[in-house]
Amino acid sequence: MSKRFYGPRPPRGSLDRGQIFGAVLGLVALLSAFLLPLSSIAEGPGGSVDSFLAMFKLFITTLPAIQRVGLTQLTELAYIYMAAFILIVIAGIIGAYPKWSAVLGIISIAAVTMSPFFIFTSYNFGTSNYGVGFFAIWATSLLAIYAAYWSRKERRVMKSAKSPEGGVPVPSSPPQSAGALP
Repeated sequence: MSKRFYGPRPPRGSLDRGQIFGAVLGLVALLSAFLLPLSSIAEGPGGSVDSFLAMFKLFITTLPAIQRVGLTQLTELAYIYMAAFILIVIAGIIGAYPKWSAVLGIISIAAVTMSPFFIFTSYNFGTSNYGVGFFAIWATSLLAIYAAYWSRKERRVMKSAKSPEGGVPVPSSPPQSAGALP
């Protein structure tokens, strides 16, 4: 028997409310990355690239040409955006684990936010270049922190419940009255 018994455990495969909220946020992050416009920084052969997925596809298809020309700054930006897209997809997939989803989401969207400023220092990038998908991914990444806190709080409550009904913990000794002698 394990020494780490904390009380009634939920049935296998069940999620607490924080994990469910994290899974919903993960789906929103995936939809934001695949469907919503991220940025107007990249221009493809067909015009403006809208979603993060379209930007990822553009960088995958044009990366050999960019490297042949020798545009090292654009190559760096392409690699950062591709890595960030992969991390956001992973964060969306593991949304039911909100702590890890938040870490991956924040790291990746922070890289997307800061990379144009650090790579292209002479250009003036602002928030006007970013679309609604960018802000939706930021919001879901930050809300995943709350989901992780909520999930942790629920797991602590579950661990502290000692009675089979999940209510008030069972006292270890019977209560004694004030006038009773031991």
